[in-house]
Amino acid sequence: MTTAKKPSAIRAEKFSDTGEIKKLTEELGREQYQLGMPLLDASVAGAILGFKPSDRGMRAQAQRCWEILKPQLNQHLLSEDETVLPWAEVAGGLAAEVMDRIKRSHLEMRSLIAKLNGVSFEKDADKVVAVAGKALCVLAVKLDDLIDSEEMRLLPALRRMLFA
Repeated sequence: MTTAKKPSAIRAEKFSDTGEIKKLTEELGREQYQLGMPLLDASVAGAILGFKPSDRGMRAQAQRCWEILKPQLNQHLLSEDETVLPWAEVAGGLAAEVMDRIKRSHLEMRSLIAKLNGVSFEKDADKVVAVAGKALCVLAVKLDDLIDSEEMRLLPALRRMLFA
């Protein structure tokens, strides 16, 4: 005789890593608050360098901001892409179009990051710094938009899924 499992038991098995997801959700939320000033400073420095790449003060500011943003951004994207989003996809709590939008946004972020990898704002030629400055400005603005979107939509949806 086969015993039928209760839906809650099935859900418990399916999402045995819920504790890990809760922790990651909290970390992702905290990370977003730490990025405020570096994002603003990066967008300003990037915009100025896009038009005046010889500005030494803005070069130093851009380098500092990028050194702060890069590891946090890489960790954030890695956590979401490899753990949170696959879990949410299996859990079925996010609409397919929402998942697609997040994935497209992450690809766009990675493309901008690729333009900045290997660039030294302090040492590279003006031509390289001008292109990188524009990419840094666009990245900062798009990242700020992504953070707002995640705070308003993704994180609350994940919390609902976790505590349902």
